[in-house]
Amino acid sequence: MTLAGRNVLLVGQSFHSARALTNKLQFWKFQYHFASNVRAATAFVSSRRIDLVLSHTNLPDGTASAVLAPLAHLPVTAFLCLPVENSCLWLPALDGGTKCLGLPALRPLEFARTLEEMARGLSTRTRASCSQFDALHAVGRDCA
Repeated sequence: MTLAGRNVLLVGQSFHSARALTNKLQFWKFQYHFASNVRAATAFVSSRRIDLVLSHTNLPDGTASAVLAPLAHLPVTAFLCLPVENSCLWLPALDGGTKCLGLPALRPLEFARTLEEMARGLSTRTRASCSQFDALHAVGRDCA
């Protein structure tokens, strides 16, 4: 089973103009939805099943932790976007409801590969696991 066709929630104002990301999600057949702030995101997750959350760390009305708190112990995978100059780093935050904070951040290419693996079902689980994020860094994949 893959995440294709599953619900992805993009939390943060800049995701509305993130064409490269939304094009990839569309190509991989993810169903994606937008929420600009914590209030909209928490309302959305209370009304629908979400499989993957991609959120900015800082939001207009709070932080991503307020979005992630109600998702703990639910089968949700989440990454936090940390803006860095002209790009961002992706921090693994939840894997199937289990906290992953503290693992190494993924560079954009590493994150794209991880999403692709999730979409194509190359991993043994529906979602990427924390150990996969650890293994990804152990083999030294780098971003071009």
